[in-house]
Amino acid sequence: MSSFLPYTHRYSLTAADMDTRYRMTPGAVLLYFQDCWARYMACLHLAAFDVVKQNLMWVVTEFNAWFEPQTALWSDDIDVTVWNSEISALRLYTDFRVHKSDGTEVAHGYACWTLLDTEAHRLAPNTPLAPQIPILPEKTSGAHKKMRFPDGGTLLQEVTHSVSPINLDFNGHVNNRTYLSIAMQSADEAFMDRHAICSLAIQWQKETFLGDTLLCRLRQLPSETEETYNRYLHTITRGDGQTAAQIYSEWAPRTVQVDASELAPRV
Repeated sequence: MSSFLPYTHRYSLTAADMDTRYRMTPGAVLLYFQDCWARYMACLHLAAFDVVKQNLMWVVTEFNAWFEPQTALWSDDIDVTVWNSEISALRLYTDFRVHKSDGTEVAHGYACWTLLDTEAHRLAPNTPLAPQIPILPEKTSGAHKKMRFPDGGTLLQEVTHSVSPINLDFNGHVNNRTYLSIAMQSADEAFMDRHAICSLAIQWQKETFLGDTLLCRLRQLPSETEETYNRYLHTITRGDGQTAAQIYSEWAPRTVQVDASELAPRV
């Protein structure tokens, strides 16, 4: 078993990680998870710049996260811990935990990675790399099942986004965090101020590129239980009508309203 697993890296939150109420954004959780996993895979010599020599590319296809009520602020230190918990012929699952330096949890979840053959543009098997990837199945955060998103709901809003160079990653594709940013832009500011995110599920389905125009449709889904969760589905489509990404989220009313003036950034 590799001494690198589980792997933890500490980050200091920046102003770019905050919303207008100084709370850490869901996009920042996704960012730090991906960065931590990249650092860990670099320790195993399996990072993006390692596998590209074999004409391979890591692609994240699914992301699930559950959030705890928290007030992680600018300049707070957070620890991100990752470990690979399951591997099959075509999928690698990575679990993660985001927590403050005092141990208070901010979020936890898991993601699914696949290998893509950069020449054939097809999925490639994990088999050749599997012996180099330590797996901790006993630490999985739950059953890893392929996502199924609900249909229907009430259409609340549509927004369009023209892909610019700032949206691209080093592969020339639209960065996966851009889809989450587009989705959050369609949310009502007053709603975001009064509610806290409880869970988030993202599935990336199709690549998009510079010059593409993306359409994001926001739908509110009916409640499944008597709980007070608000359920939403963002569907982002390409110009050809194919779905690029879907984002499912659950939100709950904030039990405590904090004045932003009381949350002065700590530097």
